[in-house]
Amino acid sequence: MAKVHPRQIELGLDRVKKVAETLFLGKPATRVITIAGTNGKGSCVAYLESLLESAGFSTCAYISPHIHQFNERIRVRAVDADDSLICRAFAEIEKARGTTTLSYFEYSTLAALWIFSQSSLDFAILEVGLGGRLDAVNMIDPDLAIIASISLDHQDWLGSDLEKIGFEKAGIMRSNVPTVYADYTMPVSIRDRANDLDSPLYVLGEDFDFKLTRLAQGNRMDWSSAILAGERTTLEITNCGDLHPGSVAACLQALNLLDVTLDTQSLDSALARIKLPGRFEKRVDINTGQQMVLDVGHNPAAAQLLNQRLQNMRKESRQITKIIAVLAVLEDKDIEGIVVSLHSSVDIWYIAQIDDQRALSVSQAQIRLNKAFPEQTFKPFETVLGACQAACLAAQYSDRVVVVGSFHTVAIAREHSRAA
Repeated sequence: MAKVHPRQIELGLDRVKKVAETLFLGKPATRVITIAGTNGKGSCVAYLESLLESAGFSTCAYISPHIHQFNERIRVRAVDADDSLICRAFAEIEKARGTTTLSYFEYSTLAALWIFSQSSLDFAILEVGLGGRLDAVNMIDPDLAIIASISLDHQDWLGSDLEKIGFEKAGIMRSNVPTVYADYTMPVSIRDRANDLDSPLYVLGEDFDFKLTRLAQGNRMDWSSAILAGERTTLEITNCGDLHPGSVAACLQALNLLDVTLDTQSLDSALARIKLPGRFEKRVDINTGQQMVLDVGHNPAAAQLLNQRLQNMRKESRQITKIIAVLAVLEDKDIEGIVVSLHSSVDIWYIAQIDDQRALSVSQAQIRLNKAFPEQTFKPFETVLGACQAACLAAQYSDRVVVVGSFHTVAIAREHSRAA
């Protein structure tokens, strides 16, 4: 599939729309929620899926990338699509595309839409792969858009500053269709786009918000909605655990706009069921029993959020002595920025190389990091597994090993660990 198109990434809607029309692929569910953003998209998909299913709605969800298996990208009724259905979808796409070349992501998107078309569903939750305006997902018109956050990543494709990146993400917005923005800081380009389209814009901290109270046994969250029809809705979540509160708040605002009724009991049970791999995921190494935290964060902004969570973990678990980080990234990532973001939490650094043609080699990583941080030691390893094993063996029981930098990095660590 990856070899059909000469380029791994090819933004633009013409080719994928042509094949979608041949397959008669239209709106994948009665209502569609499209999610873009630099960080937090996958979390929003998982939260919405669980909340909607708990409220009695049938859902389908499309995410990217996967951690272990391609099937993770396509979910119907909160279950990964099976191999036979995915193969049928690919066969239909092959018949329909003729001489049209498709990128890996375009194939994936068409497969998801074909699979969703085989069922009658209430909600489709679609995660944008890259950007928004020219992403394959954007051929589907949403009933509501969520932009999770805007920060620097994929600058070669999306632009060199936050305003340009915001403009690309704002491409998922539609005329007179509400947009929820899930962060406190928003580029002007998004507000400008909302004004141009007459798209009602709901911004965290302006139109809706939350208050987080840290308790001995979790985090209580009090949420208040935007004022609609002269009224403001409030909800209390008894314990939102390690879930990202801004993303939870945005999802509640989205469902409020879509007239989905939620109560405290169903909210608590729906959020408690969410187990999102690779998002501050607590695991235990199967060989040493060492406690680990796995996080797919792969840019400085995501690393800043991870740093905050690690700081909170240290406050809540005073016995934690050291944090040992295993870091491996793709070559287009700001590895120096990630280290800066995590500097106040990490005591020891192990660096490694992902087994992927797009990986930043461990030798280049070491050269760059030694230049940027001459006072810091970075222990190099040829493989992520080797770095993880060394870190776990070196760690004391009171230490924590944090694995970060990529979905690829986390996948290796998950394969050799178990749930905490």
